[in-house]
Amino acid sequence: MADALGVDSVEVCSWLGCGGITPSSGLVDAIRNAIGIPARVLVRPTPGGFIYSKAESAVLLTDAEVFGGGALGLVTGALDGNHDLHVPIMSAVQRLAPESEITFHRAIDRSRDPLRVMDLCLELGIDRILASGGSTLAIDGAGTLRALVDRASGACLIAAAGGVNAANVVELVERTGVPEVHFSAQRSVLGRQEDVSLSSSYDAVGSLTEPDPSKVEEVLNALVKAGLR
Repeated sequence: MADALGVDSVEVCSWLGCGGITPSSGLVDAIRNAIGIPARVLVRPTPGGFIYSKAESAVLLTDAEVFGGGALGLVTGALDGNHDLHVPIMSAVQRLAPESEITFHRAIDRSRDPLRVMDLCLELGIDRILASGGSTLAIDGAGTLRALVDRASGACLIAAAGGVNAANVVELVERTGVPEVHFSAQRSVLGRQEDVSLSSSYDAVGSLTEPDPSKVEEVLNALVKAGLR
């Protein structure tokens, strides 16, 4: 669907409802075989925060090595105990996936100082940063996103994420100067109520989703009409 609608790239993940975690290699291979546009893989071992235990860090680095390669970008990030960019982990990701484009993801939005994280990304040579400007919604973090774009000066691509839709995408791009926006395109569907839940807590019973082509079309059309694409 994505490439047919004119999307420039896709990010592959599982459990989007928690912000995404690392997908299976089977899912990644299936999507790579189905699309003709660049794909990035989210490497995030847990649905919690971004300060990882030794075991979680080992999982992250193993997945980075598995998925690393010239044809796949990696979207990942880690913070240290001070909520700064975890330099040793990000340096290890770069060593394990030397041919991959590396995106430091929205861990930056939970850091103590996004501009400091930006500076560390530049020092490491990180290719791309995915951020909402320290807010849940990118439009609310537009000021910080603008500061990140200015600070990067083209040395690192800044992509805006967080509640991006057709109603705000033009304002967001014009206020921040971001060259890319990142958004999910899905809608809820009613699922069959099964007699036996696979979760004893009954969480997310019937909360199914499906792709929403109309959202993609609306966002792209808004950008085209504004002369931004």
